[in-house]
Amino acid sequence: MTGLMPIGVFARATRLSVRVLRNYDRLGLLVPARVDPDTGYRWYSVDQFARAGLVRRLRELEVPLPEIAEILSADTPEQAGDVIERHRERVTAQAARLDEIAVRLGAVLAEPGWLHVYERWRDAQPTARTLVRAPLIELAEALAPGFARLFAGLAEQGITPTGPAGARYLGDELDAAELEVELFVPVARPPRPTAAMASGRLPGCLLAATVHEGGYDHIEAAHRSLGRWITEQARVLAGPAEEHYLVPPTPGAPAAALRTEIAWPVRPPSGRCVPADEESK
Repeated sequence: MTGLMPIGVFARATRLSVRVLRNYDRLGLLVPARVDPDTGYRWYSVDQFARAGLVRRLRELEVPLPEIAEILSADTPEQAGDVIERHRERVTAQAARLDEIAVRLGAVLAEPGWLHVYERWRDAQPTARTLVRAPLIELAEALAPGFARLFAGLAEQGITPTGPAGARYLGDELDAAELEVELFVPVARPPRPTAAMASGRLPGCLLAATVHEGGYDHIEAAHRSLGRWITEQARVLAGPAEEHYLVPPTPGAPAAALRTEIAWPVRPPSGRCVPADEESK
């Protein structure tokens, strides 16, 4: 076997472990020059140093194994370059994402700013409603078409909204694989049910609320403020969390212009929810 070396020598020479070399053989990335049919021992040639070095370098650059296989099997340098360019674009996008995460981590470490929280009574009111289901990370993309269906359905029936559109989170497990969210638009009269919308009703209740200004990346401050206030005021949760889009997102509108009321139905520790003026009586 002149000119061939066992896998242990080849591994040390190329700085690739024996385990990795066996895996590369299995994947067809770096096949031994010879495999003993009786013992299964793998033997490599000096000519394979260059290929081993290329594979190791690409792995150091975090190129996925399937793409390394494409590069090694490319018929022309241009084909190999296309694969490398795809990986470069992916790494660039990942770097931008990491920069965004770093900025958000700075906000997490910052001292929390408490928002003003107030209570208000909301009378029962009819709504046009529809349900959307999506993971939390995809919810923003699901809201826009849902509201578009609602407003289109109301326009067809000649019904004008009487207040800002909103959403009710019908469960508190925000890390669930899929959230169920009710989108609603307050109306003066119940709409005729269609495939795109149904008739609904917001209950009359006491709301603890605060207003979040700007985009939704830092909306957690509003929820923290509500939780702190409700604890201090000894209120009890009495219904699903709601969002009221006082200034909703529109095409081209800056995020800084958005205003969203975050409202949680509440009640005192004992007793029913009543308007403040009735409670004083």
